[in-house]
Amino acid sequence: MFGLGFTEIIVILVVALLVVGPKKLPELAKTLGRGLAEFRKTADDFKASVYQDDETAANVRHKSEEQRQISKIQYAEDPPAPANSEPTKKQETETKLAETSGESESKEKESGS
Repeated sequence: MFGLGFTEIIVILVVALLVVGPKKLPELAKTLGRGLAEFRKTADDFKASVYQDDETAANVRHKSEEQRQISKIQYAEDPPAPANSEPTKKQETETKLAETSGESESKEKESGS
């Protein structure tokens, strides 16, 4: 308990008994006990509200994921390019590859006949 040993607690109680007096010491202990109990209750309520907020946020995230899956929204990996835009590097490479393979096929047909 707060790093206090048994002898230190006894010393504190004796000093409290001398300062407050034997008649008021039980009232003081009772008031202190009620205050600590109220503090613990408030702390527990606060913890519960924090955990409840965390659970609510998790439920909201879970529901939004479910709605996203239900609606089956699919995003394209490469969105189509507008008609008036320049070709991308990938499209240029594919076009050159197709042209070179077309040229090699036509040369093979000419040499094969």
